[in-house]
Amino acid sequence: MNPYDKAHELARALRAHDSFQKLMKAKERIDQDPQAKKIVEDFRKRQWEYEAKRLAGQEISDAEKQQMTQLQEALALVPAARDYLQAEYQFSVLFGDIQKIIADTIQDVFGNLVQK
Repeated sequence: MNPYDKAHELARALRAHDSFQKLMKAKERIDQDPQAKKIVEDFRKRQWEYEAKRLAGQEISDAEKQQMTQLQEALALVPAARDYLQAEYQFSVLFGDIQKIIADTIQDVFGNLVQK
């Protein structure tokens, strides 16, 4: 069994999966809707900034929390943006599960190296 062949097979299976197909359709839709695309981009930017602060142990102000809430509310009102983020989340769950399966397989080797 060739792992490269299996990786290509996995890539084909991912592309054929319903969650990937929904994500691609949702992406095409927001790419054609400047308002939806802008809201998603703004949400992503704010989300990254918010998460970076949280991971750095910095306090998140009430104003920043309010901005995030407002962006989430705006997203909910734009169907193309909302659908894109839902499709992205669904695909990310599938992809994360696959990454965990692969990581668990090599944990015995690389996990021991890190622990020593």
